[in-house]
Amino acid sequence: MRETFEFRIPERHAARFLEPGLGVTLPGGSVRKVVLPGNDPRVQQIGQLDQRFTQEGTSFFLGWDIHRHYEEEELQSAELLHMVVRAHFEPPGSLCGTEYDESAACKHCGAGARQVSELVLNTRRIPKGKDIAQTIAGEIVVSPRVAQACREQRLQGAEFRPVRHQGRRGSEPTEWSQLAITSKPLKLSERTVTGNHPFNLDEENRHRCPERHVAGLNQISELYVHRRNWDGSDWCRTDKLFGTRQGELRPELRLLISQKLRQLLVKIKAKGFALEIAHLV
Repeated sequence: MRETFEFRIPERHAARFLEPGLGVTLPGGSVRKVVLPGNDPRVQQIGQLDQRFTQEGTSFFLGWDIHRHYEEEELQSAELLHMVVRAHFEPPGSLCGTEYDESAACKHCGAGARQVSELVLNTRRIPKGKDIAQTIAGEIVVSPRVAQACREQRLQGAEFRPVRHQGRRGSEPTEWSQLAITSKPLKLSERTVTGNHPFNLDEENRHRCPERHVAGLNQISELYVHRRNWDGSDWCRTDKLFGTRQGELRPELRLLISQKLRQLLVKIKAKGFALEIAHLV
């Protein structure tokens, strides 16, 4: 596995503190994109700069991401994989007519609001050509060909529930399905690193729920889950969530799939996601 770190850094900071020629200035000229291997010492240099900026009440970088690249043999040998949905869209269901029971939500982290109606979305906003997509509130939809393939192969661990489209003529049925995980949640291992960003692991627990619903603001490492909780289901989810409740944003689950499901998705050339290896411990 190769791990790379991507940073979006204000050009004025990059020009002053980074070596000339490092990264690419994005259109507009105010932000520089810097991508480095995870073991590159300049990653730690950026971390040290950010610590200095943090002490002054600001940040050295505007955004970050971690990309993991696997050989095909690594993916084939994994028992479980973390499905990272890459296709996102809005508005979320709550702004389209989907009803939630907020009385069940945690007062600390906002997790646990119960969906009490069919999922209603503006399905025209789903990215074109994608088979799996997710709203900014974490609602996951799949294309009819993915749902049908899973039914034909009798894969376990999820239900495919109706999705309605809210348009000018009101609510109407669609071919899309909402992915609802029904298998037993997999317990997240403490080996999974979470935090605000790679150089701030939230030692003060500002973004971790005291009721243990939310593991942290962001996932930093690969996922580690306890083997004893896995019943062999093809669709799984973590027992803890990631993120925060802010406006329409809600803490989100982490989605895991079996090797059997991975092979099916590869066979039908499904799109809209990336895969990382999940470790059973």
